[in-house]
Amino acid sequence: MSTLSDKTGFLIVANLVKYSIGFMVPIVLVRALNQQEYGSYQQLLLIGNALAGIMTLGLPASIYYFYHHVSTTGRRPALVLQTVFMLAIMGLVSGALVYLAAPFLAQRMSNPDLTGFLNIYAFYVVFFIASEHFIHFLISQDRYRLAVWFEAGETTLRVVILFLPLLLGFGLVGLVWATVVYASLRFTIRTGIILRAVKGFSGPWAASLFLSEQLRYSFPLFLSSLIGFIGALLDKAIIALFFTPVHFAIYTVGALEIPLDVIFQASVANVLRASLPPLVQEGNLAEIIRIWRESVRKLAIILLPSFVFLLGFSYDFITLLFTNKYAESVYVFRIYLFLMPFNIFVFSLMPQVFGKTRINLYISIGAILAHVALSFLLLWAIGFYGPVLSTVITVLFISIAYFVVTMRLVKATSAWELLPLASLLKIFTLAILSLIMAYLVRGFFDVKWIDFMACAIIYSVSFLLLAIWSGVLTGEDKRLMWRWIAKVLPRNMR
Repeated sequence: MSTLSDKTGFLIVANLVKYSIGFMVPIVLVRALNQQEYGSYQQLLLIGNALAGIMTLGLPASIYYFYHHVSTTGRRPALVLQTVFMLAIMGLVSGALVYLAAPFLAQRMSNPDLTGFLNIYAFYVVFFIASEHFIHFLISQDRYRLAVWFEAGETTLRVVILFLPLLLGFGLVGLVWATVVYASLRFTIRTGIILRAVKGFSGPWAASLFLSEQLRYSFPLFLSSLIGFIGALLDKAIIALFFTPVHFAIYTVGALEIPLDVIFQASVANVLRASLPPLVQEGNLAEIIRIWRESVRKLAIILLPSFVFLLGFSYDFITLLFTNKYAESVYVFRIYLFLMPFNIFVFSLMPQVFGKTRINLYISIGAILAHVALSFLLLWAIGFYGPVLSTVITVLFISIAYFVVTMRLVKATSAWELLPLASLLKIFTLAILSLIMAYLVRGFFDVKWIDFMACAIIYSVSFLLLAIWSGVLTGEDKRLMWRWIAKVLPRNMR
């Protein structure tokens, strides 16, 4: 039987492949497109990501909760059908909104060419949103291996489809059409698999539909997502609306989504969403706290050292990946990096597993009001960098609010009970010592990428040795590492 660490590991592998390959896409695109074209593509992604996060109505997250709660009543087929149907409807609505709003969006973003691209991109939005149920069902069904293989294969297919028109010389128009082809294949395959895999459609499933119950749970999540995505994308939206596509290209390179951050945090969050609700039903708060502390500690071992290294080598990192044309992006990148440590905690899922999604909504409302006011205030005061500073400050206050809520939900009496603060401090200290070791060899090699890789290797090896020596890596951690190394090695090397 797989442990929670093993289940998380499966999702980490999937996300590692997915985001590592996806991380290469912007690196290639900044070389294949000029800054105007790359800025236009990023504007399309901004619109698509906002709709994908908002218009799913919180339904994907509700799958984790209802899949187990309806198991004794035979309503799982109804859960699948109503979720697939509602997401398909929302995909159509979203695509129509993009198509109709294209001229207005192009005008507001100071990019007349965007209208034609949005008319094509609307089809991508339809298919993408309509297929956002799949991985959530696989995880709820404990089919982690299939989730890994599917994510890896899907990501590889996406890269091939996106890069092919660029190689054939079709430019940005070909790239936009390629996103539509990818999304249509994604929708067809995902929906076909999930519908075929569910048993029980021959019974009176229509009488078991519970749309209103699912929507009552998911609607606060939808409102939270609406507010949360406005908050998450607000800084980019402000830059897109008040600056040129070239400025937006520079900003989005700096606002780079680091895969390590998303890979590990998202994997842990999904496993906890699927695993903690039964413990909540049992009232086993002690076990919830234990799992939570371990999750925070393990995330910190990965994310804190990543934060320290990337902050220390931020200029080298951005200019190496995106060329010196984007040197101005380094300042945005450094500010954005301070969001990474907050991803250690995954606070926002705790009200969800307790079935108290209204808490997410209330915190989101307070956060967005503060974020909007602070963003425009800082935009007026310091200009280009104001919105990103507002983002970091807002996330700090959100984390504090969720921490207080989490302590009350699990009835923790102190921060020490809920968080492994001593371990966090030790990990950060080891990361600083490792950074000093890496700086000793900085500039030793004349070739820029070789010098950067040498520093990264020195840093990683130094941190690993210090973590083993200091006991930051426990015996269980080391056994887990060797177990996963054995899984990925060829059989003749194990």
